[in-house]
Amino acid sequence: METAAKGRKTAILVLRLAALAAAAGVFTAYAFKNAAGLDAADLAMPLAALICFTFVFIAAAPNIVRAVTGEERPSFAEEEPKGRWGTFALICLCALALHVVTGLAGAFLYRGLGDFISRDADIVSAWRASWMKLNTDAGHYLNIAENWYVKEGNDRLLIVFLPMFPVLIRGLNSIVHDSFISAQIINAAATALASGMTYITLIPAIGEKRSKAAAFIALLLPGAIFMNSPMTEPLFMLFSVCAFFFMQKRRWIAAGIFTAFAGFTRSLGVLLAVPLAFMGLCELIRLIRAKQGVRGTLIRLVTGLVISVLGTLAYLAINYQIHGEALKFFEFQWSNWHQKACPFFDTPRYILDRAIQSVPVNMGTFCSLWLPELIAIFGSLAIMGAAAKRLPAAYVIYFLCYYAVAIGCTWLLSAVRYLCAALPLIAAVELQCSKPRRTAVVFAVLIPLYAAYMLMYMERLGIY
Repeated sequence: METAAKGRKTAILVLRLAALAAAAGVFTAYAFKNAAGLDAADLAMPLAALICFTFVFIAAAPNIVRAVTGEERPSFAEEEPKGRWGTFALICLCALALHVVTGLAGAFLYRGLGDFISRDADIVSAWRASWMKLNTDAGHYLNIAENWYVKEGNDRLLIVFLPMFPVLIRGLNSIVHDSFISAQIINAAATALASGMTYITLIPAIGEKRSKAAAFIALLLPGAIFMNSPMTEPLFMLFSVCAFFFMQKRRWIAAGIFTAFAGFTRSLGVLLAVPLAFMGLCELIRLIRAKQGVRGTLIRLVTGLVISVLGTLAYLAINYQIHGEALKFFEFQWSNWHQKACPFFDTPRYILDRAIQSVPVNMGTFCSLWLPELIAIFGSLAIMGAAAKRLPAAYVIYFLCYYAVAIGCTWLLSAVRYLCAALPLIAAVELQCSKPRRTAVVFAVLIPLYAAYMLMYMERLGIY
C-alpha cells in the first residue's frame, strides 16, 4: 500500500514536471519564432495565458494519475438517486419556461429600445427581428436550411457552417414552413433537454444537489443568450452532455454516436473523442488490474471511437461533394474571415492590442467584445484551475483540448459563446458554490451579466 502511494506521488510529480517542461519549450519556441515582430511587453499576455493553462493541468494531475491507474470511475452504478428522472423532467420544464421568458424579454427589450424596429411593432415581429442579429451566423444557418450549400456566388462561403442544425430545420420546415420558427422550436427543445441532461450527467461528477444548480447555471452564463437565437449552441450542448453521460455509463457506442452528432453540429464536437478515448483506456486498465476480461469492452470502445469521427467525416465529404476539396472550408475561413489556427496563448496578445486601439474611439466594441473576451479567456482558466482537483480527469482533459482549439484562432470574436457551451466549465462554476451564500452570490453575478450581455446584443454591439 505504501509502495503504491509512493509510486502515485512519483507519477504525479513526473506528470507535473513534464507539463512545465512542455510549456517552457513551447513558449521558448514561440518567443524565438516571433522575436523580430514582438518585444518583451508583447510576450507578457502569451506567457500569462500559458502559465494559467499549465496550472489547470498541474492541478488536475492527481486525478489524471488516479484515472489512469483505474481508481477513478464516475458512474451511476454505485449510487443512483431515486426520482432523478422526475427531477430531470421538472428541470426540463423549468428550463423551457426560462427559455421562453428570456426570449420574450429580448424581444420586448429590442422593441423598447426603438433603434432598429418601431415601438409599435407586434411582439412576434419584434421576437423574430430581435434574435436575428445580421452580423452573426444565424441567417447563414437558415439560408443553408432553405438552399443547401452552393458552388458559386457569395453563398459558396457558407460551407464553413456545419450541417446538423440546417438539416433539422429543413426537416421541420416540411411541417412548419418557416425556417426561423423551425429553428426556434428545435432550439427550445434542445435547450430544455440540455439543461435536464446537464443535471443527470453531472450527478456522479459533482453530486445531485450541485447538479441541479449547474442545470440553471448553464442557461444563465452570458454566452447562453445565443440559445434564443437560431444558432447551434443548444444542439451542441445537448449532444456534448449526452456524450459525457454515456461515457460515464461506459456505453462507448452510444457515446460515439452523440460525439458524431456534436461533430456534425460544430467543428469542436469531434474533440469529445478525446475524453471518450481517455475514459475507455482507464476502464480497460481497471479491468486488467481486476483480472477481468477486456475483449468486449475493447471492441465496443474501438467501435465507439470509429463512430465518433463520422460526423466530422460526413462534413468533409460534403465539402468534397460540393467543392471538390474536403478541406475547402479552411480556404474560405481564411480568405473571407481571416481565420486560421494559431497558438491559443497568442490570442490574448492580439485581443489586448485591439482593445487598446478601440479606446477611446470605440468604447462600445471595447465593452461588448474585447473586454469580455479577455475576461472569458483568463476567467475560465482561473475557474477551472480552482475546480480541477474536484472534477473528473476526463472533464479537465476535454476542457483543455476544447480551450486550446476554440481560443487558438487568428480572428476570435466568440470566445464567450464558445466557452459558455463547455460542460466542464459549467461544472467548475457550480463548484464555486460551496455554501448557500456563495451560491446566491454566483447567481447574483450571473443574472446581471446575462442581462447586460443581452442588452448589448439587442443594441447590436460586438456580441458574436
